Amino acid sequence: MIDLRSDTITLPTSEMREAMAQAPVGDDVYGEDPTVNALEERVAEIIGKDAAIYMSSGTMTNQVAVRTHTEPGDEILIDKNAHIYFYEAGGTAALSGVICSLISGERGVFGAKEMEAVISEKEPHTTIMRPVDLHLPRTKLVCLE
Repeated sequence: MIDLRSDTITLPTSEMREAMAQAPVGDDVYGEDPTVNALEERVAEIIGKDAAIYMSSGTMTNQVAVRTHTEPGDEILIDKNAHIYFYEAGGTAALSGVICSLISGERGVFGAKEMEAVISEKEPHTTIMRPVDLHLPRTKLVCLE
């Protein structure tokens, strides 16, 4: 069995250690690491974008994405067992100031019907999106896994 839970579960081979020791290095904060630069350029090319950014973990990437698409006080719709909600130590609330409305999906995936049920439960007179009302959180993001 191959265990892909984390890069800390396995140890690098001697060949991997040698490659790391021989790799050119630079400070990625200043855009001077040739390996990181090459990775970002290659990913941007693959996905057809002008640029890409390397983030050191999936958790970091999730939190940056939530913060980018929301403002404090907003709501995100998310599966009740989603990594962003369940395994990231309340990061969405702590870092972005958003609340999570939980949906019972299947392994992080749900559809419009499930979203509408969650929203309508709170505001029975609405359909999929709530009316604009300063007393209600704005639903700004739907997170799927």
